[in-house]
Amino acid sequence: MLNQPLFSAPPASIDDALWEADRVRHLILSEAENPNFPAPPEGKWSIDDLLYHLHLVERGSASAIRKMIESEKGERFSDESIAKTWQRMNAFVPNRNTKILAPDGVAPKDTPSRAECIRLLSESRERLKAHCSKTTTDDLLRISFPHPVLGAIPGLLWITFIAMHEARHLEQILELKTQTIV
Repeated sequence: MLNQPLFSAPPASIDDALWEADRVRHLILSEAENPNFPAPPEGKWSIDDLLYHLHLVERGSASAIRKMIESEKGERFSDESIAKTWQRMNAFVPNRNTKILAPDGVAPKDTPSRAECIRLLSESRERLKAHCSKTTTDDLLRISFPHPVLGAIPGLLWITFIAMHEARHLEQILELKTQTIV
């Protein structure tokens, strides 16, 4: 439902990756402005739960990126390795036919108000950008951190993961808006 697809190739730079993450975030926040979202079907997350989940994932990802930046740098991932990881991510993350339970650390519990969730999303994005401002694209391509399902993801692609993950949930938000959750 995005007007433009996500990256058609891995991002070339931190700026490219952050631009895409900001583009998707803007679309999510535009949808979240509706104060009269319908209640979700039984057992499904509300819009506020989804926003809070996105914050928790980004906060954790930003922390992982900070740890990667502070770690010893290895060999630069080859372009082939980056392309393969990106293809694996692009095939898996946006595919909502593949259901995955959110790990405890990122599952929404005691979800705050929508206004607080939006504030927290802004806070986690600023933290991500602050960490990224302290490194280079090349350094982010010399480090990785494991994803529980996708395996090791180079630092630069973690930013892309955030954008893809948020786009996946944007689709869910749009379905919730029209009460057609599958």
